[in-house]
Amino acid sequence: MFARSLTFIAPVAALAISVGSAVGQQAATPGCRHLDYRGNFRLNGAQQHIVQAKATKYDDDRRARIADATRLLNEAAQAGGVDQPTLWYLFGQLYLLTKDMVGADSALTKVEASADAGCKLELQRLRRNEWVPIQNAGVEQMNASNMDSALVMFRKASVIYRAEPYAFLNMATIFVNRDQDDSAVVYYRLAARASQDHRFDDARETALFNAARLVHRAALDTASVRAEAQRRGVADSAVKNARLRQAEAAYREVLEMHPRDLPAQASLAGVLIALHRDSEARTVYDSMLAHADSMDAFDLIDAGTALFRSSRYDLAARATEMGLAKNHCFRDGLYNLANIYLAARDTVKFLEVSRRLVAQDSMNRASLQILARAWQDNGAKDSTLRVLLRTDSLPWEMSVIRFEPGDTSASLHGMVTNLRPQPQKAFSLTVQFLNGACDVVASQSVDLPDLNPNGNPGQAYDFTLSANGRGIVAWKYKTN
Repeated sequence: MFARSLTFIAPVAALAISVGSAVGQQAATPGCRHLDYRGNFRLNGAQQHIVQAKATKYDDDRRARIADATRLLNEAAQAGGVDQPTLWYLFGQLYLLTKDMVGADSALTKVEASADAGCKLELQRLRRNEWVPIQNAGVEQMNASNMDSALVMFRKASVIYRAEPYAFLNMATIFVNRDQDDSAVVYYRLAARASQDHRFDDARETALFNAARLVHRAALDTASVRAEAQRRGVADSAVKNARLRQAEAAYREVLEMHPRDLPAQASLAGVLIALHRDSEARTVYDSMLAHADSMDAFDLIDAGTALFRSSRYDLAARATEMGLAKNHCFRDGLYNLANIYLAARDTVKFLEVSRRLVAQDSMNRASLQILARAWQDNGAKDSTLRVLLRTDSLPWEMSVIRFEPGDTSASLHGMVTNLRPQPQKAFSLTVQFLNGACDVVASQSVDLPDLNPNGNPGQAYDFTLSANGRGIVAWKYKTN
């Protein structure tokens, strides 16, 4: 999941520009003072036809005007001696009238080559006004789930205007949803480099961050790494390390734009650990945890996991504790913290968090086994035995396969498995969706059917629940 991925870009508005309509006008736009129509009768005539083609309400008249303008411009080009920027500007106008964005882009690029700053600005406004309706048509197709048509629109829009990141971001989003990560990376990078205008810094940073995450994910995809290594005839490690270095470069570029981007710092540290550059990763983590107040719980817990893997148990515990301070009842965070204390041999804290874990997840063998180990490490034999007996006597087990919180909703994919050699009678289970303070935001019930004996088809039942409400970040369950 991408913390800052974009689903779609809202429609955008055109910027009004003033295009001359008087016959023989010196400049086509206020900023392009060097364009000269009156110096050549063919250019002057072509400009008049273009103005009329734009103004007419009749298609046949428009086609005739375009044909006349095209003939005059071709004659002017063949005769030579005409002002080249004006010639190409008029060709660009013709291509825009016929919706030939490739031709218009080529022609206007030739004008821009000799234009001053004011003219370049006017040409960019001209390009953008052509881009806006195409971009918006792509958004409409995207909203209607017509992704192939949306891609056609966004590609066409990007031909004529590339100074804003939105069409590229939309294309990247489509490719992410199609699991075409290589293509998504290309368009995220195009979005990140679309403009240096600070108005688009957030969108550019998001694009670059998501590109880095996709490359990072590809480096951890064993099957993909192996396939590329076999195709290129190199070792798997060479492909993996190359992808990790690409991700590192992208994360560092994000941090150049926003040095306090803590999720990017956490991701960079994870890449450095994967590259066996632990000392560099620890430096990043030290800096990151110094500003942990602005990190969300999930990023802090992810950071704790990466630190645990690098055997920095003190920092791992600190990061995970900070995450759980913001999300008290996040089961995976409690489970991770218990394992960190186990590795650090902090028996007191190990027992404390293990008891919190089982209070949260009482019908799961892994949670109960953690608690049994905690009692054992604290020398409490009777309590250890009670928990082990409880684990062995569980009639069924609850597992959460996937939990996906959102801004105003959450979904949970769970599974209940019969652990006994006898059938399990149908019963009802309630899942509570919790906020960071463990308050119940919403509840959903699921009616479980009869479950077949352990080891037989039908011994497990999986389900998906959804709940609406702001601030859902954890779950808990109970039988009815």
